[in-house]
Amino acid sequence: MKIEFRQAKKQDIDRCIEIMGLTSDNQFAKNDLAAIGVTAVSWSPLIENSEIIGFVALDKKIIVGFCFGASATGEILVLAVLSGYEGLGIGKELLSRASNQLFTMGHKKLYLAASATPIVRSYGFYRRVGWQPTKTYNGDSDEILTLNK
Repeated sequence: MKIEFRQAKKQDIDRCIEIMGLTSDNQFAKNDLAAIGVTAVSWSPLIENSEIIGFVALDKKIIVGFCFGASATGEILVLAVLSGYEGLGIGKELLSRASNQLFTMGHKKLYLAASATPIVRSYGFYRRVGWQPTKTYNGDSDEILTLNK
């Protein structure tokens, strides 16, 4: 299997939304995402004008994972990889590419919200790749983690 990576395009959003409902952890159905304002209609212009930056991972030209960040704030908004592609370094590479682009845009510190529950895979993943816990939490009880340049 040869995974390719490229910058996300607005045309990728429908597939990315589909993947959010297929991940092994932290699944979001299309209707749930729409309820919080995440749709192809709402995100396409944000990607087109670089308010949201991102990368996708492809296997045989089919998106199997993605990562998006907010240009203005330096927040990693979402990282998702299909369960059959976990453990191959795809998530790490996607996160690295998005983080590096946000740092290149001038951010000195990035942040994201991740599960504060140690049994959830993302808890250990982000810490292993260098993100630091802050002991602060958002309204969903997710912990805010940071990454310094």
